[in-house]
Amino acid sequence: MERWCETIFSFGNTIRRFMKERKLNIDILKCIAIVFVVAVHFFLHTNYYGRSYTYKSIFLSSFIWMIFMTCVPIFIMTTGYLMKDKTYSKTYFIKLLPVIGIYCLAASIYTFFDVRVFNIDYLGKLLVNIFSFSHYAWYVNMYIGLYIMIPFLNAGFKSFNNRRNQAIALGVLVLLTIIPATLSLFNNNKQIFMIVSHLIPDYWKGLWPITYYLVGAFIASFKKRSTIKELFLVILILDVLSVLGLSVISESSFGIEYGVLPVFLLSSLIFYSVIQLRVDIKNKWLQKVVLFISKNTLPIYLLSVIGDLYWYPKIVEKWGDFASILPKFPLIVFFLLCQSILITYLLLNVLKYIQTLFKNLTIKSSK
Repeated sequence: MERWCETIFSFGNTIRRFMKERKLNIDILKCIAIVFVVAVHFFLHTNYYGRSYTYKSIFLSSFIWMIFMTCVPIFIMTTGYLMKDKTYSKTYFIKLLPVIGIYCLAASIYTFFDVRVFNIDYLGKLLVNIFSFSHYAWYVNMYIGLYIMIPFLNAGFKSFNNRRNQAIALGVLVLLTIIPATLSLFNNNKQIFMIVSHLIPDYWKGLWPITYYLVGAFIASFKKRSTIKELFLVILILDVLSVLGLSVISESSFGIEYGVLPVFLLSSLIFYSVIQLRVDIKNKWLQKVVLFISKNTLPIYLLSVIGDLYWYPKIVEKWGDFASILPKFPLIVFFLLCQSILITYLLLNVLKYIQTLFKNLTIKSSK
């Protein structure tokens, strides 16, 4: 009994030491990003995109939409922050398998909600969903490729012998991946702007995830600190100017563009603002919630498609117009986020139960 108590006490100390050493800023960033993802999907499924800025609801909602558009960039910068020192090894490639496993498991869940039955049609649909990276799994497709390149990117970025050269390299990446995508927005207005989009070669703009990854790695070694008030003010001003600028060059709201300059600047500022905060979550329950969400952002993200595909058609059918749905935006996003978290929680507990059952059967069979 005494030994058992010592073990429990030791385990408790380990947990407390782990929580003290863990950088909660990253956990909070991942929580912010997953909330922003669910919020962006609200705009995707309620006919926001392509609507005229002359509608008051479209123009005003664009200010919060622009902030929420930082969701994916924040996730990628978090990856850069955490994995900036990774090198190629057998273990490194093996660690990709759990990501693929989680993806396949999540796909098996949302595929069931597609077909509502377990049969040969389900298996066929599951294979199609997995290998076509359907629903929201485009991010998994991108992440697998990025993960494979990470040690290569790290080695190249570290080969620059000082931060000045790293900053120049990032500047070149921004020039080739962010600016062309930004200039292409002018195509949505008048033909006289067609030449603007080709001032800089736009062949490389699809590499914007690499730019965000290296920005995260760069910020990880950033020593200079700024006040939160200053950063908040800059973010607010940038958000307002971005929406006003977009409304000038286009008559209607844009589709999802993660690789444009306003989103790039806002993402970098939000990431930098949160990463330098001094965070200490004293409430144990809140701490557990934050850590659970942070550790399971991938399944929460992937499984959010279940609620989106089920509820949004009903919401649009009942209220119809975006202006009518917008006042209910906070409640809808909160509900769908909680639903996805709950599905993830239940799934993980079922897996834990199966794992325990399997271990007990293995122990019994070995006796």
